[in-house]
Amino acid sequence: MKKKLIAALLCLAMVASMAGCGGTPEGKKKVTGSKGDEYLVDEEAKTVQTDETKKEYEPYTITLNLERSGIGQNMEETFTSAPTKVIADGDQMADFFFDLGLEDHMSGFTRGACWSTVNNYPARDQVKKITEDGVNLKNASKEQILDAGCDFMMGWDSLFAEDAFSVNWCLENKIIPYFPYCCSDSATMEDIYKDYEVLGNIFGVQDKAAEKVQAMKDKLEEVKTTLGEDAYKNPVKVFVYDSGEDAPFTACQGVPGDMIKRAGGISVFDEIQKGWATPSWEEVVAKDPDVILILNYTDKDAAEKEEFLKTNEFTKDLRAVKEGKIFVACCSDMQGSAGSAGCVELMAKQFYPDKFK
Repeated sequence: MKKKLIAALLCLAMVASMAGCGGTPEGKKKVTGSKGDEYLVDEEAKTVQTDETKKEYEPYTITLNLERSGIGQNMEETFTSAPTKVIADGDQMADFFFDLGLEDHMSGFTRGACWSTVNNYPARDQVKKITEDGVNLKNASKEQILDAGCDFMMGWDSLFAEDAFSVNWCLENKIIPYFPYCCSDSATMEDIYKDYEVLGNIFGVQDKAAEKVQAMKDKLEEVKTTLGEDAYKNPVKVFVYDSGEDAPFTACQGVPGDMIKRAGGISVFDEIQKGWATPSWEEVVAKDPDVILILNYTDKDAAEKEEFLKTNEFTKDLRAVKEGKIFVACCSDMQGSAGSAGCVELMAKQFYPDKFK
């Protein structure tokens, strides 16, 4: 009888022990998340082990296209972890990160001279500005960049020229330079998608990047369906006025040219094999555009440019000016950014208002 009692007590002790710890490893305890799933918590460190925190970073290699602007020979750079101190040059570049929810990976950005006048990301007021509004990153000092702890810098090729933050200087200071695919003279909307894919892989947000790209493609398909084939067979002739009084700085091909085509138009300087060029006012007059598209740099910029076109001796008598067909698009989005697909839709609605009633 005594032996049976001892055996029973031992059994109860084992059951109580298992119930007390639930099979949990020593030094850990179980907690239930908001969705009902259980996690293990380190008693001392108070850290939670979830599927996300256990997910390993997949090494990712990019090619720095140094040959594109004559900076040097192309080279590869492999990421073994996501950068945590990003600096982006201008709203155009910063909006990629804001759109992907990567503001926590940023140590700063510049608004530059060309602001995003459409997309109001809350993060724009949360992330530090390296320079005052209207000043590009190229005008910042090397000390400012290093003080920000920068480990990844995104901007146009010119940002990484020898007179700014050269590729060699960046690499010597453990900064990865990145100039987007969408900034080349031959780029299209497809290159914006490519930039989202690359950034998605670098920062481990592949799914979100894919969702953003699909949303852009869906919007462009809606525009294409709404416009119909005739708009693309007989596109509106568009003169893009970016800036300049002595001579106009205008969009030709590249991303801005592709965006205009997707909106049912064509740049009057499409024959120029560059993304941007500076023809003469006499050439603009000879092109006789159907519409003029002003690129808006700031909230007040477009109104000032429109007034100039209405009084400038070369443009005041243009058919587009007399007919009031002067439209506006966000300069930042027209260069290739998070809002580019939305900008195509906006242009299409301005060029073909009757089709979007």
